[in-house]
Amino acid sequence: MLREMLLVYNGLKMDQWSQTNTQSNGEFTQIMGGSFSRKQRQLDEAEKLFQAALLEAKEGFGLRDPHVASALNNLAEFYRLKKEYEKAELLYLEAIEILEESFGSDDIRVGTAVHSLGICYHLQLKLAQAQTCYERALKIEGRVMGIGHPEYAGTMYLLAKVLSLQGKRKNAECLAEESIRILEEAGLGDSPTCIQRMKYLSRELIKSKRFADAEIWQRKILHVLELSKGWDSLDTAIAAELLSLNLEAMDKLKESEELLERCLAVKKKVLPEDHLQVALTLVHLARITLHKVLNDLENANSDVTAYYLAKAKQLSNDSIRIAEGKLNCSRKDQNKINSTSTTDTDKIAATAILLQALNVFGFIDVTAKRLLGQGLVLLLRLPLEHLKHGFFKIDAVHIPGTPRPFIWTGPNIIYVGYSTLQIHFKTKFGKEQDYKSIEDVLRKCISLYKEPHTRRLVKKAVKQDYMMCLRKLIVLVQRIHPFPQMTGLQELLVEAGQIIEELAEESTRNK
Repeated sequence: MLREMLLVYNGLKMDQWSQTNTQSNGEFTQIMGGSFSRKQRQLDEAEKLFQAALLEAKEGFGLRDPHVASALNNLAEFYRLKKEYEKAELLYLEAIEILEESFGSDDIRVGTAVHSLGICYHLQLKLAQAQTCYERALKIEGRVMGIGHPEYAGTMYLLAKVLSLQGKRKNAECLAEESIRILEEAGLGDSPTCIQRMKYLSRELIKSKRFADAEIWQRKILHVLELSKGWDSLDTAIAAELLSLNLEAMDKLKESEELLERCLAVKKKVLPEDHLQVALTLVHLARITLHKVLNDLENANSDVTAYYLAKAKQLSNDSIRIAEGKLNCSRKDQNKINSTSTTDTDKIAATAILLQALNVFGFIDVTAKRLLGQGLVLLLRLPLEHLKHGFFKIDAVHIPGTPRPFIWTGPNIIYVGYSTLQIHFKTKFGKEQDYKSIEDVLRKCISLYKEPHTRRLVKKAVKQDYMMCLRKLIVLVQRIHPFPQMTGLQELLVEAGQIIEELAEESTRNK
């Protein structure tokens, strides 16, 4: 059973690498700066201005003049930022054709336009076309600017991302590393652009399960940020947290935990205590605390195990409390006109963190019941008069022949043969837990789907994460209650199964 628990936990631990965040298009939108995204009225006015500029260029310089190509390119950039990619693509192609007629196919102005067209294809996931454009732009930039130029390195980096999306990871990793080397040799090794590319490369290496290689780049990132920003910086703390997660995957648990605790201290210092970044670190700490327990089962005694599992539960609960606070805040504000207290991005992040915390809490609770359950047989030795009402309050059970009492760390329904004993207790490890058992967690997970203010997030933004969490909770509940007899538990399991079926059917219909 313990071996089975370790195998399941390893699956839980590795989920963190599958939940990579989708990067924004910030690197793609540097030319226009996003100044047209404020209001629809401003967008309409801007579109008219670009169209007027194009018409004026055609009337003033002729249909095939480079000034027309410039106006075409500007209007194409506008449509690209509006995500009207088909319009943008046609304009880019026309601009490239005019520039080739005017300056030749290897001119840098042609290269710049081809580069922009590549971005347009990239954003549409037309990967083969994007690769062709980037490769052509790279050839022109290398000839005109030189292969040590930062812009050449930028195109190389974008090509690396396209190759990665095509599954050509080795080539992508080589190009990303070369792009970083060029920036470092140009004296830009500590620039935000270079750090961003090092982070990207480390993520790619993790996807390939090359954790040791990723560690090298993550330590390099952390070193650069320590020197440039110091440890009391949120950027430094986040970089250290990413390194910690990688170290955990490599079973370097002591250093991983130390880094996370330091990250938590920094985040609490520079951010409000209820910030989602704090909640994220708390759930990571909870998971690594559980990992430590499972990694040292042979040497652990019941007191030590109980302490660390109680600590992990508290960390999970603190994370859940913060995430729920953000979601509850959004529910209170949903009836307020023009409310901006909780953005959609915050709601999505809060829901994702909450799902992680519920998942970890469920596994902690099951682990506690499995590892500490062997002490419960001692309850049979209590005087029978203590059992006459069917339940009783208990803080500790003294184990004869041992110098310490056995402390149970959470309220549970205890099954002994065919008898059921319900234990009510006070924990010696601090304040009472908000969530007391995996059944509470399963009920909360179901409520995320049933409540209107979170249902949309579950169905649209975090559907896969939600279904994964719900499936794991069902499995964990069934492990400790293979024949559910608790009031309402069977109904919970049925309801959870129905939600999964509904979401799966919806996903099939949308394909």
